[in-house]
Amino acid sequence: MEHILGPNDPRVRERAYRIWEEEGRPDHRHLDHWAQATCEIEEEDRRNAGGPHVNSPEAGLAVPDDAAARNQREAAAHLGQSAVPSDG
Repeated sequence: MEHILGPNDPRVRERAYRIWEEEGRPDHRHLDHWAQATCEIEEEDRRNAGGPHVNSPEAGLAVPDDAAARNQREAAAHLGQSAVPSDG
């Protein structure tokens, strides 16, 4: 089960606080710091889970797997053929 970062997540709170301190404790930037902390922790969680990294070439777009296409690929693999029919 994937952990959803919420407003009470202590990791986000601590990271946002550290970002705020590192930037010299500026006023009125709490939402920016919170958003940055959330993004950083989500990326760390993805990296630790073995998933693609944000902005990496393999990240791509998440496309739902079509059952018919999956069946065609599996059948083609079983028969030792390409999943894409040829024109010849």
